[in-house]
Amino acid sequence: MATKKKAAKKQAKKKQARAAKKKAKKSKGAGKTRQIPEHHHTLLESEAAAAGVVAVEERKQPIFSKVQWSVLLILAFIQFMHIVDFMVLMPLNKKFEELFHITTNQFGWLVSSYTLAAFLSGIAGTFFVERISRKRTLLFAFAGFIIGNLICAMAPGYKSFLLARVVTGAFGGILSGISFAIIGDLIEPQKRGRATGIIMISFSVASVAGVPAGIWLASKFFPQLPYYLIAALSAPIFAYAFIKLPSLNQHLFGPRSNIIRQVTSVFAESKHVRLYLLMIFHFIAAFSIIPYIAGFMQKNHNVSDTQLQIVYLCGGLVTIASSAIVGGLTDKLGSVKVYSIVSALASIPFILVTNSWTHNFYVLLLFVTLFFIFVSGRMVPAMALLNNTVTPSVRGTFMSLNGSVQQLAMSLGAIAASFILVAPPNQPIQHYAWVGIFGVVFNIAAILVANTFKNR
Repeated sequence: MATKKKAAKKQAKKKQARAAKKKAKKSKGAGKTRQIPEHHHTLLESEAAAAGVVAVEERKQPIFSKVQWSVLLILAFIQFMHIVDFMVLMPLNKKFEELFHITTNQFGWLVSSYTLAAFLSGIAGTFFVERISRKRTLLFAFAGFIIGNLICAMAPGYKSFLLARVVTGAFGGILSGISFAIIGDLIEPQKRGRATGIIMISFSVASVAGVPAGIWLASKFFPQLPYYLIAALSAPIFAYAFIKLPSLNQHLFGPRSNIIRQVTSVFAESKHVRLYLLMIFHFIAAFSIIPYIAGFMQKNHNVSDTQLQIVYLCGGLVTIASSAIVGGLTDKLGSVKVYSIVSALASIPFILVTNSWTHNFYVLLLFVTLFFIFVSGRMVPAMALLNNTVTPSVRGTFMSLNGSVQQLAMSLGAIAASFILVAPPNQPIQHYAWVGIFGVVFNIAAILVANTFKNR
């Protein structure tokens, strides 16, 4: 019995010892503290901590909201169709001269009639642009533009086609002004350079896809076929814009003023007059040269229709990138500075494309590509300067008038060049080099006017 009691006591002591060991282990584990690696505070964190501010990592905000992106894409597609309609005629210079049995000087009137009509419609538009929602104005103009293209497609002769271009130009002129007015209303000032760059990309895409396709279709089938396609492709864009565009009517809620007073108030400010003068010089410089480039290349350098497609394709491809780059630079460096630099560089291809330096196609391609880059590039800071400078209360009226001023300047440039050029039917174009010098003079004048503004 004694031995059994001793054995039981020993087992009890062992159990107690084991329990004590377990408690000791637990207490050790609980007593251990996890070592945190030493953190060296940055100066910014230290200052924030001293001020009692918790540093929170900033999330990068998107450049544009979903609504802004949607509107910008709709405007870009509309401008694409508008630009293809306007541009596709110019490389078909030779085709339409043969189709309608006209001279190069008469062809110049086909180009200028469009822009003259756009000038007059823009003036007329000032009487209702501030009294109707931007959406309604845009859709009205786009519907008329589609109808105008159908008339162009069915026109049987030179006079009827000229009249059709007047109708299309009248509605196209409203489209240009209202598109940039929408950008001014919807996009913040510091982002308007990039927004304008997106719209200007449509110029490049039109050159890459629309114009080469138009040249190919006109050469394979008949010259007026592109106008059927423009009307057909514009219809779904119209439907999408009708459904997706917001009302864009914020400008209607402010105090209304008499339209005559509105126009008077636009011209009462000297900065607005200088902006219009800038646009006049800017567009006369470019459009004294642009309408006749294709004809000059084909008549004077024997460039084929296929090679002409390559010219517009390459020019458009490079300007897709260059327009976006110039838009970014405009927001960073200021519109006046960027405009001055790009416009000064544009004077070089003005001379290169208007002279018969060589008949080598690849050299000619380089010259015209440089022309595309700088002529489209200078437009981005120009429009950013306009949007950032104009008084917000009269922006719609100003932009409508500006569209008219631009179209008038395009007409004046094309008409002035037609008086300088000598171009008998089926003969090389003469005196185009003088047109290049004429363009450079007006380009320099535009730079001088731009520098009367602050670098915005």
